[in-house]
Amino acid sequence: MPPEDGRRPRSLAETAYDAIEQMIISRRLAPGAMVSEGELGAELGLGRTPVREALARLKTIGFVEVHPRRGVLVTQVDVIKHLELLEVRRPLDETVARCVIARGTAEDMAHLLDQAAGLRSAAEARDREAYFRTKRGLHEALVGAAYNATLTGTMAALHAQSRRFWYTYEPTASFLDCAGIHGAILSGIAARDEAAALAGIGTLFDFLDRMTRRALDRRPLV
Repeated sequence: MPPEDGRRPRSLAETAYDAIEQMIISRRLAPGAMVSEGELGAELGLGRTPVREALARLKTIGFVEVHPRRGVLVTQVDVIKHLELLEVRRPLDETVARCVIARGTAEDMAHLLDQAAGLRSAAEARDREAYFRTKRGLHEALVGAAYNATLTGTMAALHAQSRRFWYTYEPTASFLDCAGIHGAILSGIAARDEAAALAGIGTLFDFLDRMTRRALDRRPLV
């Protein structure tokens, strides 16, 4: 029987992917760690097949390297690669904003503003886990309101890589500034003011670029 909210049930492979991705982002599986499919399956209570499928997806976004007969290696967080990712993300974020302004419903806009308020609350509380959890929900809601399946798939991979980098390097002291910039972007989108939304995105990516470059001389924070 399908869920009452109309969403399809999540597959075991998707469940495994989400769990292992979070283990890597939160550094429970630290860079340089070598694990096996069997170890991961035992921890998650899942068989080898969904774990193997999840690891194949994680390999495509650069989270792991698969070494036959040796195991799975968790890759390092690379500052230079993140600068390259920001170059790719900026125009895509602008495309997402334009699509949401054109297609988003009133309910979508209200939800985005709620997400922005939640992010600010987590930032004010200096709650690292809540902040990153809320920011993930905000990004997923924003991309979902674009109603473009290609964008959804593309941005999911880029956002996962971004989450991993920022969990490692974003200082708590920057949370309020970042939440404020996100709030300005979402206010522009909710008002269907493309110029304001795009100006906010420009401010965001200038801010992210500066923080990324500072990470060149900074040790991981977690």
